[in-house]
Amino acid sequence: MTIYYLCPEHKHPVGGVRVIYQHVDILNRNGIPAYVVHKTKGFRVNWFENTTALVYWRDTFLDRLVARFKRRMDPDKVIELPIRGGIRPVIDASDILVIPEMYGPDLAAAYGRGIKKVILNQNSYLTFVGYSVNKERLITPYHHPDVLATLVNSEDGECYLQHSFPELPLYRFRLSIDTKRFAFQGKKKKQICFSRIKNEQDAMQVINILKFRGVLDDFEIIPFINIPQSEVARIYQDSVLFLSFGYPEGFGLPAAEAMACGCVVIGFHGGGGREFFKPEFSYPIEQGDIIGFAKTIEEVIQSFDLDPAPIFEKGRLAADFIHEYYSFELEEQEVVSAWRSILSKFNKVST
Repeated sequence: MTIYYLCPEHKHPVGGVRVIYQHVDILNRNGIPAYVVHKTKGFRVNWFENTTALVYWRDTFLDRLVARFKRRMDPDKVIELPIRGGIRPVIDASDILVIPEMYGPDLAAAYGRGIKKVILNQNSYLTFVGYSVNKERLITPYHHPDVLATLVNSEDGECYLQHSFPELPLYRFRLSIDTKRFAFQGKKKKQICFSRIKNEQDAMQVINILKFRGVLDDFEIIPFINIPQSEVARIYQDSVLFLSFGYPEGFGLPAAEAMACGCVVIGFHGGGGREFFKPEFSYPIEQGDIIGFAKTIEEVIQSFDLDPAPIFEKGRLAADFIHEYYSFELEEQEVVSAWRSILSKFNKVST
């Protein structure tokens, strides 16, 4: 038995991809064979260091022809998935395939009929992408007999899926923050940073409101996108404020990483970040409240100019919280615990 995580191919930083690599590393470290599956031969994520075990989807014309022939000859036959690398040339009924939620309502049927699967849901707000509003169309992988369970990465996502699918076998795992890279730094510049990956229109509004009110005259503004993680960490460590514009969010890694570096975070928690946007060390803003967002930044800057010590203290409290509750050790414990439970169910089904 081997666990295979199907993984999107992004050459720029995407938190969910790093999570997939981390899961595979955790499982192998704990004696559970696992691989990341990429579709492009030779592809490996290079925006963070890794030696993660990889295999590659083998999808030649001959492979497709054989699969089509098998489906016609025996509609109930397990459809094996041919791969390159690893210890065997196929993923079959003795294995488990992990598929991200973004692959839509047919994800269970589309990948290896008869192979047991686990859905990795890292953004519950993408759960119903590709679905229909036709109330008679009730196709979903969350009810598919091939699906053993779902893994979810936040309290918010857990609530979303529990409400949507009350009978769903669901395991929430905690994410970890690399606190060696995203280490706390108490000495800050008059610098405000934010990621441009999501919701750039809201960012443009907020920054320009502050700019034309003269609030930012003494502060440097650092927007960033698609830069190495080491550079992101340096920006966080130098910045007193991080502005969170993300919505919707499965978790919101940038805000959590900024907190780990001692930034005071102002902005939208996006749903998934609700669990760590604590009012004692951050400033959560109601989604879409542009004026409230701008006013809060202005008030925080005014307070900082009068006495920076309370703002620095909030940054320290934020870092302490992230370092304690989102550690590698806790993530590993929860991932391994979830998989031990899933494998117990898999073994019962397989015998």
